[in-house]
Amino acid sequence: MGIVGIDWFKNLMGIVGIDWFKSELERLKKQHGVIARVLNAKIENEGLAEYQRILDNEFLAFSNEVEFKEQAVALRTLQELGNELQLVASYPSLFQKSMVVVGGGFSAGKSSFLNHLLGLKLPIGLDKTTAIPTYCLKGEREVLMGRSQNGGVVELPDFSFDHKTLNAFDFDLRSIMPFMLLSAPSVPFEFLCFIDTPGYNPSNQGYTGGDRQASEEYLANAKYILWVIDCQHGTIQSDDLDYLQELYEEHGKQVFIVLNKADMKTKNDLEKIATNIREILEDKGVEIYGIGTHSSEGHERSKEINENSSIFTPLEGFLRSLDKRSEKQKEILSVLYNVRLAYEKAIKEDLSKFKRYQKELRSLELDLMQKGFDDFGNKIFWRIETLKREFSQKERAKQESLERLEEVMDLFKKSIDKVFESVSAFTWEKYKDENDDEENDKENYREFEEIKKMVLECRDFYERCMKDRRAELNPKAFNRCKKQMDECNDLLRLDYSSENLKRLKQFKNDVYNKTYPEDLQKKWRRSKR
Repeated sequence: MGIVGIDWFKNLMGIVGIDWFKSELERLKKQHGVIARVLNAKIENEGLAEYQRILDNEFLAFSNEVEFKEQAVALRTLQELGNELQLVASYPSLFQKSMVVVGGGFSAGKSSFLNHLLGLKLPIGLDKTTAIPTYCLKGEREVLMGRSQNGGVVELPDFSFDHKTLNAFDFDLRSIMPFMLLSAPSVPFEFLCFIDTPGYNPSNQGYTGGDRQASEEYLANAKYILWVIDCQHGTIQSDDLDYLQELYEEHGKQVFIVLNKADMKTKNDLEKIATNIREILEDKGVEIYGIGTHSSEGHERSKEINENSSIFTPLEGFLRSLDKRSEKQKEILSVLYNVRLAYEKAIKEDLSKFKRYQKELRSLELDLMQKGFDDFGNKIFWRIETLKREFSQKERAKQESLERLEEVMDLFKKSIDKVFESVSAFTWEKYKDENDDEENDKENYREFEEIKKMVLECRDFYERCMKDRRAELNPKAFNRCKKQMDECNDLLRLDYSSENLKRLKQFKNDVYNKTYPEDLQKKWRRSKR
C-alpha cells in the first residue's frame, strides 16, 4: 500500500511538476503565516488599559453612589468610547488624520487613481480589485499592516489582498482582519488618510455581500468622499446615481467626483460629461463639492484642464484644503465632557433642592417664633432640627459627589491623552466656555427675535397713524411718524449678529419703552375727547 502511495505521488509530481508543488507550498506557508500573525496580534496600550480599569472600578463605584436616571445611557456611552479608543490605540497616528473614503463601482480605477495620487503600490487590474478596505497614509517607511479583530496591528508580507488571494484562504479573512493599513513616505498629504474600499456593485471578480457591506459602512461614516467615475462611460451610471442619492438623502454626504482616465477624452468631451453629470445630480437634488478630472497617463494635461476650466474644481487644491490635523481627540473628549455635564447638572439640581429645603425649614422656625411658639423643647422644633441636619448631610454628600465626579473625569481625560500619545489642550474649562457661548448665542437670538416683534408692533402703529390721521397731522408730526416707520423697516431687515442685537436693544430702550408708550397715550387721550 505504501509503495502504491509513493508511486501515485511520483506520477502526480510528473504530471504537475515539482515547481508547482514548491510554489504551492510557499503559498500555503505565507497564508498560514498571515493567519497566525493576525490571530496572535494583541493590543498593548497603557492608556486603553487605564481607561477600562477606571470604567470598571472608579466610575462604577461613583455611579452607584449617585442617583441619576440616565445612568444606563451614560455607562453605554462610555463603553462605546472605550471601543473607539481601542481603534485609536491600534494605530494612534492614524487618528491625527482626516479620513477621505474613495468610493465608486468595480473597475472605476480607484486603486490606480490612489497609486498615482499617493505614490503607492495597491494591486490593480481587472482580476485584482480591492477585497479588504485599506487605509493609505503617510509614514516613515513603506509597509503593509493588518489590524486584527482583537485590536492588534501586525506587519504583513508583500502580497496583494485581492479577491483571488482572499478566496484562496477558504474562509473570510475579513472576519479576523477587518482592514489593512498601507503607509509610505511618498504620500503628499500629512493629515489625510485615504480609504480604498471594495466596489459597491456586483462584478465577476469574486464580489461578495461583504464587499457591499464594507463599502456602505465606510461611505456612510466618512467625513469626506471622493467618488471615482470612469469617464469612458460618457455620463454617470445608474448604479452610481442611485448610490450617491442614497448617501445624500439618508446620510447627508456630499462627494467630490473624480472623472478618471481623462486621457481617453478631449477637453471638450470632459466638460460636456461633467456638465451632464452635474445637471443629473441637481435634478435628483444631490449636492456635491465639485468635479475634477484625473489621469495617471496624462496627469499634467488633466491638471491643466482642472485649473483652466470653469467647469472643474482642481482636485489637488480641494485635497489641500482638507489637509488639516484631525480633531478626533477633541471629539472623544467632548463626548466624555457631555457625560460629566449631565451628571453635574443632576447633582447640582439635588444640591439646590437640599439647600432650598433647609432655607424653608429656617423660615418655618422664624414663623413659629413670631406666632409665639418659642418652646424649643417642643417636638415640632425637634423635628425641624432633625430635618435640617438630614438635609445638611445630604447637601455635603452631593458636594462630595461633585468632587468625586471631577476626580473620575480627570482620570478618564488622562487615560484618553495617553491613548492618543499627546496631552490635549481641550480641558473641561474650555468645553464649558464653548458650551456657555452656545447657550448665550441661543439666548441672544431669542432676545433678537423678541425685540423684532416689538419693532413690528411699532412699525404697524406709526403706519396706521399716517394713514388714519394724515389730514389731522401737521407736517412735522407726519414726518416724525414716517421717520419712525422707516427706522422700523430698516431694523426688520437686519439679520442676527451681536452688532445688530445692540441696535435693536437701543431701539427698545429709546423708542419702545419711551417714545412709543407716550404716543400711544396721546392717541388714547385724543380718542376720549
